[in-house]
Amino acid sequence: MTTTTSRTPALDNSAWRNQFRLTHTFHLRVATDETAIGQLESTFKSSNARIDKWVIVRRAGGYEHSVTIEGIGDDCARELRKELAGLHGDIKVHVEHMVHFGSAAAH
Repeated sequence: MTTTTSRTPALDNSAWRNQFRLTHTFHLRVATDETAIGQLESTFKSSNARIDKWVIVRRAGGYEHSVTIEGIGDDCARELRKELAGLHGDIKVHVEHMVHFGSAAAH
C-alpha cells in the first residue's frame, strides 16, 4: 500500500498583488475654515500615500471632500482616518476601502 501526500504550493503574494489595486476614498465634511483645509492637505502629504483624485463640493456652509488615495494598506488608512478626525475643527470622516481587479488594476 502506498500513500501519496499532496502539498499545496505556497502562495506567491507578489503575483497576486499585481492582479489588483487597492484604493481608499476618504469622504470628509469640513467647515469653511481654511486652516482645516490646510491641515487636511498636510495630513495627506505626510501619509506618503499617492492622491489619485480630490473633489471638493460646497454644501450648506461647508465643504465636502472626496479624496481617493493609493499606496497604503487598510491599517494605514484606518490610522489616517483617526488622524484626520482628530484635527482641529469640525471634521467628519468616512473611508471606503476599494479593491480594483482586472483592467482597473492596471491603472
